[in-house]
Amino acid sequence: MRNLKCRDKISTKNQARLSFLGQSQVLLLLLFWGPMVIGQTAPEILQKTIASIDTIETLHYKQKMFRSNPQNLNDTIRRHREMYFKRLATDSIVGVKGHWYMYVHDTIHVIYEDIYDGQRLLRVNHKDKMVRIFDLQKYPAFRQKHFWSHNTWYGMQFEFKYMLRHQELYTIKRRPDTTVNGRECYVVSVVLQDKMGMPGFALQLQDQAGRVSENRYFIDKEGLYPIRVQGQFYSKGSLEQIVFIDQTYVDIHLNPILDENTRFNTETTDLYGYEAIEMRPE
Repeated sequence: MRNLKCRDKISTKNQARLSFLGQSQVLLLLLFWGPMVIGQTAPEILQKTIASIDTIETLHYKQKMFRSNPQNLNDTIRRHREMYFKRLATDSIVGVKGHWYMYVHDTIHVIYEDIYDGQRLLRVNHKDKMVRIFDLQKYPAFRQKHFWSHNTWYGMQFEFKYMLRHQELYTIKRRPDTTVNGRECYVVSVVLQDKMGMPGFALQLQDQAGRVSENRYFIDKEGLYPIRVQGQFYSKGSLEQIVFIDQTYVDIHLNPILDENTRFNTETTDLYGYEAIEMRPE
């Protein structure tokens, strides 16, 4: 009995020692690799986000945006926008009927508006009292070349599908979860190297050696839709010239009832006194 008790004590000590060593190894791995993320993979989260956006036919939200000034990379441009959308699955430009209100100096006075119904686009400049008209029925060649875009959730959905079909081109990783405006979020990072392309439905990758694009998507855990997107773009040989963009979506309303005849009205009768310019494809 005494020998058994001794062996029990030795066994207990060995277990404690092994447990300590195991914990130490895990700690070292954590220190080396950074925070571990357990659960769904990044592609799985993107796939669920794609499915969630499929349930949204109409959408209204506000956007806070910070981005580099292309004229001076040391300067930051701040913008506020308000947007209304109705999904338009047959559209190859932005995938929606849309109305964009764009503010510059505050969140009260609208300076620019874009209104698109799938056939006509009005780009309204209230400061200069001018409206540019793009008639896609009259000039179908507009659809053949990238001439205008806005990145919407539907555009992101298109991008996510493309990324998942071409995972050999992208580095897609899940990052540690976080919160955005009090909402629990998954974080998915996507890196594209040596290629560039316009976002959304205009996505066409072209070779560009040294080009790096890094995007982080903050996906609301409950609704499974993006509520923040951060991006930075640079060339490997010019790391001091990093261009960034940071967009956060707030006051989100899913599937609101919209009066399409007024919200997406592309007639110019309400723009009395504005100079109307009909645009033509180049």
